[in-house]
Amino acid sequence: MTRALWWALAVVAFALPVWVGASSFLADFSLSCSKIGESRSSYRCDDRAVDVLGVWPLVGVGLLLATPPVVAALAVRKWVSWCAVAALVGLSLAGYENWASTTYWSLLFIAVPLAILGSIIAAFQRTAPRTETSRRRGFA
Repeated sequence: MTRALWWALAVVAFALPVWVGASSFLADFSLSCSKIGESRSSYRCDDRAVDVLGVWPLVGVGLLLATPPVVAALAVRKWVSWCAVAALVGLSLAGYENWASTTYWSLLFIAVPLAILGSIIAAFQRTAPRTETSRRRGFA
């Protein structure tokens, strides 16, 4: 059950920044556009952000946000799940640090709700019972 939840979180972690970035305008990412209504470059504030900033940085941010849930889904260990939550908290702090930049790095702040959902998943994740062979190895 928790593996499916981690995979769902990974899909949301990739799709959400891609959707937000693809449907946003430059004014959503640039402080000069949002404050004075004009940019300092050759682009206008009402241009689509994908046209100005490109697609690949947006895909990179999506992959960066999706990596911790994918690792937690593949490992299915409680300590790995908590490490994934810690990584999402770190990514949200990086997004907070870059909120004023005219890049997609500010979308890393999407990791805040992902970290909250991940901590709920990790808290309710059951630990697997030890098998007989692992018990013998530990005591031998």
